[in-house]
Amino acid sequence: MTQTDSSRAYLAIAVAMISISFASIFIKWSESEPFVLAFYRLAFTCMILLPFMFWSRGFSEMRALDRRDWALIVLSAAALSLHFGLWIVSLGLTLVATSVVLVTSHPLFVAGVSHFVMKEHVKRLAAVGIVVAFSGVCVISVADYGEGSSTLLGDALAFLGGICAGVYFLSGRRARQRISLAPYVFSVYLLSSLMLALGAVAVGDALLVTDSRELTLFLLLAIVPTIFGHTMFNYALRKLPAHIISTSVLGEPVGASLLAFLLLPGEVPGPWIVLGGALVIGGLYIVLSRSALR
Repeated sequence: MTQTDSSRAYLAIAVAMISISFASIFIKWSESEPFVLAFYRLAFTCMILLPFMFWSRGFSEMRALDRRDWALIVLSAAALSLHFGLWIVSLGLTLVATSVVLVTSHPLFVAGVSHFVMKEHVKRLAAVGIVVAFSGVCVISVADYGEGSSTLLGDALAFLGGICAGVYFLSGRRARQRISLAPYVFSVYLLSSLMLALGAVAVGDALLVTDSRELTLFLLLAIVPTIFGHTMFNYALRKLPAHIISTSVLGEPVGASLLAFLLLPGEVPGPWIVLGGALVIGGLYIVLSRSALR
């Protein structure tokens, strides 16, 4: 990877970390059901990406994909659907700071699979950073133990959503070695939106939404945390190993917690959450350092 490629990958990660921090805020402001909200988020994203698909001849590349490519796309789409569904439900049961940190607790899982299955060697320093960051997740989780069963259920759903995110990044790492950015993300977002629509119908949610405020929030979710968040992470997946991108997502809790404190009443992180967040950021700094990547 050239110096220019490396710089672009790091810039994409920085933009993505800032952008995804807004997701939980927009979701908290929305009154839509979880599956409906996630469906519109990805459906609007696909509509925004449609001109780029024509411009980049992405549909021609999609027609040339083989069964292996489509298997990776379907796996990514299914993992993304479950990630969104479980996480959005968890946001109604626990604090934003807690939910966001737990749903980003997948780096250990991703690092293990990357190292032992995908043969992408995880440097010792990077492994230390991942453990430090994950210890921050554990600190925040322990802080919720005394808050009641509903909070713990929210924590569990957020954690499962994090595992699904790990599968999403691992399959995306494989797919992005073979598939260009636009056709890959368009295919994944489209299939995932259809899966979420089926999920909404299965649980009895009404898919038709006409409220202008809700539609505006759906559009914001599509533009900020999806186009400038998930899509930028998928761009970087072609340049950097999955465990690096997965750990980068841990930058979201700090931004989300700060935004929640400023914009959402009652969302005041306690001292344990502050301590856990500091550990997460420290671990993230270690993982993204140049010495951890060489």
